[in-house]
Amino acid sequence: MGERKEYQNLTRGDIISVFLYRSGIIFSMLALVYGFLFYFHIITHRTVPSFLSGPNHHIPLWILTFSVVLSTSFLHLYSKTLLKAIRIFALTGLIILIVRYIYFGNDIPSIVFSRGVSGKTGVIGWGFIMAGFSGIGAKEAFCFKLYEGYAYAILSAMFVLLHLAGALSLSAGFIFVTLITGLVVIFTFRKLRLPLFYDIGDKSRY
Repeated sequence: MGERKEYQNLTRGDIISVFLYRSGIIFSMLALVYGFLFYFHIITHRTVPSFLSGPNHHIPLWILTFSVVLSTSFLHLYSKTLLKAIRIFALTGLIILIVRYIYFGNDIPSIVFSRGVSGKTGVIGWGFIMAGFSGIGAKEAFCFKLYEGYAYAILSAMFVLLHLAGALSLSAGFIFVTLITGLVVIFTFRKLRLPLFYDIGDKSRY
């Protein structure tokens, strides 16, 4: 869908669905900004931040996870196949991260450094979450020319694959995270400027 025409008056349900869809994007952006700050601390201090040693250090990852699941749940696409694929990516990531939590707990540093089974599993789960979020970016790029959606989707895939392969230094990882986060921030603010009815389109085609 790439409709810039208001086909019908938005119902209260439509407005709520758009609000939830965009809220998920906003909270995903905030979680990624946190990730950027984490990497910045690692680069500048060469140590894991003290705020990652407390009981709440895992919260940003779960915010990102549930925010992406939320947005994909209220994503509107005319293609049921693509919509299903995007939702499967997000739900797969959620399931992997929940199973990982059950077996390994919230060992976030192991994900950051892709260390051991715990770290690799976390990176895979995070990769599926970012695949779902990338689907949102690609959809918005195709429909509404928010081309930074394509850019962060490509960079996210490269980052996850290189991270899994152990081919990323801390400096290279920081560059990827900086670029992805910057693009997502731009994407989010541009998305919020679009009219609400853009996200609904022609309901008769769903």
